[in-house]
Amino acid sequence: MPIEHEIKHANPKSRVHDLFMSIIGIFALALLFNLNSAIDTKGAAYPFYKGPTIFPILVLSIMFIFSLPAMRRLLFPPPDNSWYLDGKGTPYKPMMIFPLLAGFFLVGFIYIGLELSVFLFLFISLYMLKHRSLFKLLVIPAIYTIIIVYLFKYVLNIYFPTPLMFNF
Repeated sequence: MPIEHEIKHANPKSRVHDLFMSIIGIFALALLFNLNSAIDTKGAAYPFYKGPTIFPILVLSIMFIFSLPAMRRLLFPPPDNSWYLDGKGTPYKPMMIFPLLAGFFLVGFIYIGLELSVFLFLFISLYMLKHRSLFKLLVIPAIYTIIIVYLFKYVLNIYFPTPLMFNF
């Protein structure tokens, strides 16, 4: 009997997950090393911890750090792992919806603002990933929205323009 019929859900020990996360980590590390050439910091009056590079440094560092366990598992695999991901084939629906959702986030950012765009992006993403509990759909996006708004506006002192919806 083929392996597709034996496993009905994603394999948590799949090497595919580790390979994908390792590629993301290597990409983040490469961007981290080339950050000064990608962001113009000349004439920035801010100190290092509030300058234009602090957010990319934080995000790329977190991405690289979280990819280290996957890199280790990829280099030193446990005996019972495989390259088998799941039995449902290529997930075309999420692959099509995520770029559309990212585009709507950017357009929404201009028209409805940071707060509502972040909340709606997370809400729709969780819904598309089949999380249907009210806690996951409402509380988690609200917490992330509060954290992101606090970080940008109060820690990093980055203020965004007024959404077009409020410009009458």
